Amino acid sequence: MNDPTRPAGRPSAADGPMQAARSPAGLADAVRDQASGYADRRRTEAAGFLSELASALRSGGGELDGQARAKPFVHTVADNLDALSKHVARRGLRELFRDAEAVARGNPLATALVVGALGYGTFHVLRSVGSETGKPPSEPRQPWGGYP
Repeated sequence: MNDPTRPAGRPSAADGPMQAARSPAGLADAVRDQASGYADRRRTEAAGFLSELASALRSGGGELDGQARAKPFVHTVADNLDALSKHVARRGLRELFRDAEAVARGNPLATALVVGALGYGTFHVLRSVGSETGKPPSEPRQPWGGYP
């Protein structure tokens, strides 16, 4: 709809997101809204990924008919992934952070081990990617732990 008090042509810079950026409070609100929307989309994607992973485990668990111990374990893991998926989909981002913090505070040794394992894995993945792209294929690789 046209506003008779505004001149015709291109809309002014005072419209839309640019208006919010003119004041510090408006900019903070715009950034917060954008970050919240991004986090909600990622939370929804994470819940869907967990649900798909649980389904894949269940379908792959059908091939474990000869494994009496492994099959119930795989189905239990799939059930827990489904429950986690529903929990992630239901909760807000702040609630998920609070839950993660409570688990970390309640299990400091397990948290340190998981963070250490993630750091160790990340280091080796990044190291292998960097060393494979920088070396010619004819040059032999260093043995494990042999840093140049």
